[in-house]
Amino acid sequence: MRHSSFVLILFGILFLTACGSQAVEYEESTYSHFEDNKMIGNVWDVSTGRVEVDISEWEKRDRKGPNGTDEGYLYIAKVGEETTIKHEDGTEASIEDLKRGQKVLVTPPRGGSFEGTPEEIILLEMTYEEKYARLLSHVDGYNLVVMYEEGSTLPAELQESLYEEILDITDEEVVATWRPYDEEYVVDYKEELGIPEFPIMLVFDKEKLVYKTNDVEELYEFFEY
Repeated sequence: MRHSSFVLILFGILFLTACGSQAVEYEESTYSHFEDNKMIGNVWDVSTGRVEVDISEWEKRDRKGPNGTDEGYLYIAKVGEETTIKHEDGTEASIEDLKRGQKVLVTPPRGGSFEGTPEEIILLEMTYEEKYARLLSHVDGYNLVVMYEEGSTLPAELQESLYEEILDITDEEVVATWRPYDEEYVVDYKEELGIPEFPIMLVFDKEKLVYKTNDVEELYEFFEY
């Protein structure tokens, strides 16, 4: 009797293990759409003769699991005379055209080092979602963005207490970020969003900007309804 019970338990363990292994085997990486021979990333910073490219997603293309891991990877592209820079449509570009956040294809892909002199850097067209990824909500509710001029001091009502007040008056899922306005970013949010002055409070859902205001009381009214 004990022998039979042991066999049944062992079979159960092996069955669950096999199922678990099978699930892992077929679980694809979030970044599996990246190709080995196409190192695509986003410009992190630009300086004289040097472009730092965030290749984190490309680097994780073979990782298993839906979310990958949190670490980031930068590739240092040393731009020399032999480096061609152009737009995706083939028109000529220069290092001055590269802005933070710009999606680029760097050729050839990195070898054993995270720096090198590429033959070519191509500025790729970006979708709306890619341009606004840092602002759009990644939860079912809203992303509240407090945008301000870098170096300025925010009034007390626009600091962390603002987010606490919002959570007290709404049942919606809300996250909040404080972000300085970046003049060197690939998207001029000030111009595209029609921002009259800073600081400003911007409310995004998963698809678009749904509300903006410079008035804290108006923001509270938005979340109360």
